[in-house]
Amino acid sequence: MTSRATRAETEITVVVRSPDESRRELREVARALDAGARPDLPSRLSFRTMEQLLGVLTPGRWLLIERLHREGPMSIRALARALGRDYRGVHADVGALIAHDLVARDENRKIFVPWVKITAEISVAEEAA
Repeated sequence: MTSRATRAETEITVVVRSPDESRRELREVARALDAGARPDLPSRLSFRTMEQLLGVLTPGRWLLIERLHREGPMSIRALARALGRDYRGVHADVGALIAHDLVARDENRKIFVPWVKITAEISVAEEAA
């Protein structure tokens, strides 16, 4: 997905939320829209469990994001060289990160981080049943 490939957003928040919490938030947004409001919604990436989040945002992928953010857009081959990693592994990681909008491709097909800031919002308390 390359929906943000041409502009850098300010911030994305990565959250761990139950489906019930996500539905509740969506209902609130729908009510605001129905009332004619145009809420300024933050960019958000939600996961159901911490395990799912950590399956996508692995330590190696986080290093990839940091390197891309620091050095700017580059090809997967150049990124693999910069990280000292195998091309195929970096290619797979980039695909997973693109699928979650954490990295994107620009008009020259180079990979870049479309965010200035990535924030994680993780609650240790379980939702009351």
